[in-house]
Amino acid sequence: MKNIYCILLFTAFILNACYDDKGNYNYKDINEIEISFEDDAFYTKTFGEVLELKPTFNIDLSQNPDRYTYLWKLNDETREGWDQPTFKWKIDEVVQHGNISLEVTDKQTGVVYMERVTLEVVGVYENRCSWMILSDVGGKSQLSYFNTLEYDENADTIIASRLILDVYGIANNGAELGSGPIALQEHFREKIEWSENIVGNICVFQESGAVDLSGVSFEKEIDMVEAFDGGVYPKEGIVLHPGTFMDWVDVVTDQEGQLYSRLKVTSTVYNSDYFLHTPLCCEGESEPLRNCTVIHGYYRSNRTGYNFIYDGENKRLLYVTNGGTNWDSELLGAGRISKLPACGENDDINAIIPLDNMKGYELLKATMFGFGYPNYGVALLLKEEATDKIFLERVKFKGSGGNPTIVEICKDEVMGLPGIPTVSTMPLSGPEYMFFAVGKDVYYMDFNNTQNPVVLYKSFNANIVAMNAESATYYGAHMAVGLENGEFYVLFIYGAKNLSEEEKVLYPKNGMAYPEEERMGRIVDIQYKQLDHWNY
Repeated sequence: MKNIYCILLFTAFILNACYDDKGNYNYKDINEIEISFEDDAFYTKTFGEVLELKPTFNIDLSQNPDRYTYLWKLNDETREGWDQPTFKWKIDEVVQHGNISLEVTDKQTGVVYMERVTLEVVGVYENRCSWMILSDVGGKSQLSYFNTLEYDENADTIIASRLILDVYGIANNGAELGSGPIALQEHFREKIEWSENIVGNICVFQESGAVDLSGVSFEKEIDMVEAFDGGVYPKEGIVLHPGTFMDWVDVVTDQEGQLYSRLKVTSTVYNSDYFLHTPLCCEGESEPLRNCTVIHGYYRSNRTGYNFIYDGENKRLLYVTNGGTNWDSELLGAGRISKLPACGENDDINAIIPLDNMKGYELLKATMFGFGYPNYGVALLLKEEATDKIFLERVKFKGSGGNPTIVEICKDEVMGLPGIPTVSTMPLSGPEYMFFAVGKDVYYMDFNNTQNPVVLYKSFNANIVAMNAESATYYGAHMAVGLENGEFYVLFIYGAKNLSEEEKVLYPKNGMAYPEEERMGRIVDIQYKQLDHWNY
């Protein structure tokens, strides 16, 4: 018993000594460092802006500056000068799904503390709710860019915006774009990785020769003649016009409406391989097609696998199929163009204009709408030659993999227009209205009340020469209007029939008082900048 008592007494002495000695160890030297940032953990910036991050710490590290080191990283890579407590960077690259991390190392303990924020950097010309404007300034082509910098979604008001004239000259060291502007077309490549964002290239069609530009910077990539076999056009005097840029097959037209195609080896590279010199024929026919218009719309390979063509020579609707390695060898290198039937199985042939025979009608405008069945199709604006009556025929399709099936055709007379419309447009997604320009005035047709006459929406002080509704798949609430005198407007069109006069014009902010310095010659074409979408 005495031995046990001695052991307990000794243990108590040792414990008491340890307790009394607690101050001999500097526990304050291994306090954990907590890093935080004043603003949100997600930052969206534009190429060329300055990003500045000032972290805050739970303890004052400046009291012992030699003890700590700092290391900033962008997606696990650092740069010279990124070793200061404050991060400052003039952004010189586009960043998708990026992270900016700060590592603070305590040299005394060897412990590394880290915190990160998420960063996305878009190009100068990648902002949402933006349009590209092609105009004629004394015969020369000029490309300009409008974008919304800040938008109040509750009030549907543009708070801040930017209009940049001659973005091509800015991006290409003052070089001239060309002359005789015709049209713009944005086109895309496929993604390499699912998470990748693709900004579409911009093809500018003009009398002096089509050119293809980077959609990120508007820098010139190639003259489109270089995309033809041998670097030359099939014959002298060809002027390219828009077509369709699909994943595997691209088709362009010339001024005579003949069609030329290329089958690409890879769908993840812009302008790979070459257009063939042989103009395309329809399947089962030997004569090349002429007077054709590729219907400008929304191509999405995972929904359709085809695009539509109006054959003006034979007044019928055709479709061109997207290619791929599963094609037969005799089809390699050429777009496959096929006929459509007159109508769908459930359509009354006497109540519609047959798609395989539209003789007696002049096509004024054709556009694709929707982005997937049951809201996908082609709208044909047609003038009856014998009466000058205007009809709108909406053709709904389903089917993918290059096999369209007609679901329904709706034909309506467009009543109440004071003349033949020179320009028309409609939103891509779930359109409720179609808009028409006659002279200086914009009218709309309400798809929910197609038996009613059109309604005057807005009047301007010069003739309207271009209109383009927003083609974002999720909204479609805005429409850009270009005038013959070089003025550019953005209108709000969602719920058009319920809007007051004051709600309609979003840009310029002061309504109809247009800034003289922002006129851009004679506007020729306007296209919504689609950004990260499939081919358009």
